Amino acid sequence: MSTRRGHARVLFNEGAFAEDTMRSGRAGAKALREARSRFEREGVEIKTLRRCDPEGRDGTKLPACFKVYLPAPNGKFGMVLRFIRDDEGLALRYLAFGIRHHPRDSNAPTVYDIAHRRFHGQPS
Repeated sequence: MSTRRGHARVLFNEGAFAEDTMRSGRAGAKALREARSRFEREGVEIKTLRRCDPEGRDGTKLPACFKVYLPAPNGKFGMVLRFIRDDEGLALRYLAFGIRHHPRDSNAPTVYDIAHRRFHGQPS
């Protein structure tokens, strides 16, 4: 993969990607597949990354994690990533994809809930 200037490599976990694709419905799965294709081809644009709250009001803990909204710039879906170092240098590791915020009475997990569980080694 050749990342463009001002972009970071993104590494995807196949199991998490498959799980999130199945959970996301038609529109979400399409947005996720399109984002993955673009990110694997050119990387994610650094200026589109937004820092996740290290400790969210919802009880999630995502220190040193970043999010992108999909579709850009303010889509209803989000992808949570974290920086890692590998043999090629710094890269972003995919943690989760899903709806950013559900209606108040919903018990469905948000992308932040899913990312929190994966980050902390809990089943999603």
